[in-house]
Amino acid sequence: MSRNTHANEDTGGDSELAAVVEAAYDTRPPFEARLAARAKAATKSRAQRLLWLLIAALGFLTRTRHAQGPCLVGNDHALGRILVIRVDLIGDVVLSLPAVRVLKRAYPQADIDMLVLGSSAGILAGELEPAQVLTFDPYLWRHRLGLFNPRTWLEAWAFLTLLRARRYDLAISVSGDIGSILARLSGAPRRLGYADEAYPFMLTDALPGGRYKARQHEVRYVLALAAAVGAAVLPGDERLTLQVLPEASDRSQRLLQDGRARLGRTGPVIAIHAGARNGQAKRWPAEHIAALADRLIGETDALVVLTGAPSEAPLARAVLRQMRGDLLDLCGKTSLPELAALLAGSDLVVSGDSGPMHIACAVGTPVVALHGPTDPELSGPIAPNALVLRLPLWCSPCYDASATAECRFHNPVCMKELTPSLVFAAAVRQLRRSGATCAEGTRRHATLASHP
Repeated sequence: MSRNTHANEDTGGDSELAAVVEAAYDTRPPFEARLAARAKAATKSRAQRLLWLLIAALGFLTRTRHAQGPCLVGNDHALGRILVIRVDLIGDVVLSLPAVRVLKRAYPQADIDMLVLGSSAGILAGELEPAQVLTFDPYLWRHRLGLFNPRTWLEAWAFLTLLRARRYDLAISVSGDIGSILARLSGAPRRLGYADEAYPFMLTDALPGGRYKARQHEVRYVLALAAAVGAAVLPGDERLTLQVLPEASDRSQRLLQDGRARLGRTGPVIAIHAGARNGQAKRWPAEHIAALADRLIGETDALVVLTGAPSEAPLARAVLRQMRGDLLDLCGKTSLPELAALLAGSDLVVSGDSGPMHIACAVGTPVVALHGPTDPELSGPIAPNALVLRLPLWCSPCYDASATAECRFHNPVCMKELTPSLVFAAAVRQLRRSGATCAEGTRRHATLASHP
């Protein structure tokens, strides 16, 4: 039985699934839910203030005895080991790699490590720098009963032992206040970060201000930390690059070949990233994705590939149920190295503001980036072959990094009004620019394993 026949027999289920998926996207929660959310936010705010005071007091009692010095520019002491701390989203880890490379150029003798979440570590699998990737989840205690789970404390102690055994000369906190705590726990005698993003007494060298105090891209904020260590930031250092593992490339090639054979597509490979981990309002509607995919298939014979995290499988099913044709659904079916290889093997990537958008830029694939609540000047694609679509609405951009990106009106018009026709026109323009509109038109399949 074909998928379309099955869909016709299960229309009620299709509608129900689509309604459930979109309910959290643009439906105002009931009054009780809104009241509970406000109470939770107020409680969280008070708890955070209390935690700030507690950590500040601990920081004072364990503070470094010498006064906090100026930034490290001009210091001529050797830096044998440097730790870059970035315990947040995958895209942010990718955006921090230019700073790692600048640091390595300035201190070629140093071992430069990165500390990231375990869920983000895979994206660094093909990189020569950082020298070592450490993983730890500092949010373990937020999980239910995590504070009272002996295993949580054992994991933390084992990690702390490993961290301090590396004997870092410098720790750079890139990821906010939690990063400043990890920098302090590293035992590094010099600890650098932004003053407004750190708990008191955690850093020895603090740059004034913090993210979004000035309107510049995330990459620039991280590069400024490298510059504070004495590294020269040169024109072009903002460019993202990411290595693709040969074995991941081989598997992605097989997936694409199997998809072509099964679906009978001979046109370009177009990857559409369905979800947005850091807020529903950054997501393009499922019905728009379905309409765009159908048109790309109908007019370019594209092999459309849907990517996403395992948690976004319901969204992928909702997209498929609203399509006339069929696509290659790889939501939750690739590792991070395989996702990077898949995006490198695509002719075009269509995505909201997400980690895969930045990965696509880093592997050199043309991008159509859909921006609504977030400002592309702060978090948009860093690539000469990226095209940003955004509507200049009065309420957009609204994201301020204090929470996930959610529409305060429960109606993300900034994303909804980026119509499938508008995105299709942008996609065709990008395909023409790269010469990938002909049948079997993929550009770089033979060079994936050696992507610069």
